[in-house]
Amino acid sequence: MAELSGLNLRTIQRLESGAKVSTESLRALAAVFDVPAESLLVGDPAPSQPAIKAIREGVLRGLEFTGTTPRAAFWWFALALAMVLAFAQLVSEVTGPLPLQIASLIVLLPWIAACTRRLRDAGLSPWWQLISLVPVGGILVLLYLLTYPTRAADPVKATAG
Repeated sequence: MAELSGLNLRTIQRLESGAKVSTESLRALAAVFDVPAESLLVGDPAPSQPAIKAIREGVLRGLEFTGTTPRAAFWWFALALAMVLAFAQLVSEVTGPLPLQIASLIVLLPWIAACTRRLRDAGLSPWWQLISLVPVGGILVLLYLLTYPTRAADPVKATAG
């Protein structure tokens, strides 16, 4: 295989043991087998646009308070909401405060729903959102809690249901 592909024998051994394959190595192996390079990849390739997918899911689940939202998907959605509010702020500077007020009301419930799902994903109670009502420090504590990693499912609760 190494001779046919022009790759180092050690490279072939690493690939056989599951190491990541470089684009050049993948193309060389695909040429040997005369198949498309993508057909040599095992499993599903990573999504090409995780940010767009996360934002889309956040919008579609905007009023859904059940389930969980992974950390990365939550932060992509939060970034999208921040961009919407920033755009509304720019429009408000020209037209008056109404666009920003409307945008703020529109994103309020999706933000609360996303925070609820994210806190649940981190293994915390959604009631922690109430800490954001404490001036200044409360929102900082909530933002910190939203950065917690996904908590593994409790095997006792999973089998007891």
